Amino acid sequence: MGAADFLAEYKTFQNFGEQDLEVLSAECSEGAFKKDETIFPEESPGDKMYVIRQGSVKVFKKIKNNETTLAIVNPGEFFGEMALLDGGPRSAAAKAVEDVKALVISTQNFESLREKQPQVALRIMDVLVRTLSTRLRQANKNLEVISFWID
Repeated sequence: MGAADFLAEYKTFQNFGEQDLEVLSAECSEGAFKKDETIFPEESPGDKMYVIRQGSVKVFKKIKNNETTLAIVNPGEFFGEMALLDGGPRSAAAKAVEDVKALVISTQNFESLREKQPQVALRIMDVLVRTLSTRLRQANKNLEVISFWID
């Protein structure tokens, strides 16, 4: 299955037309990671985001020498997206829970897309903003639960 057909199957990309998905998939490369392979360490330069085609990825942070899982990311979901938005270092690490195949969008390819096909880039930004907003709301709820136990 091609990248555009794969993306079309997921709710995340439901607002993309067929041509938009073809344009987006042309800017993606393929990535493969073995089980337990580190995809990127925390604090490393952020230069790519990933959309999982197969397998799952654990996004985690080291807190007091313990791995704290922030998310398990599954097919059709993405991670590493903050790299496309701010170019800062990774705020967490990512590791393959099982063998993973992913679409990879580099910041360079995303910038190219913004110049050549701004309407597609805008749809991607909309997806990123909505997802980050949902994740921030969940983090706020988690903090509320944690604060209940601290007080």
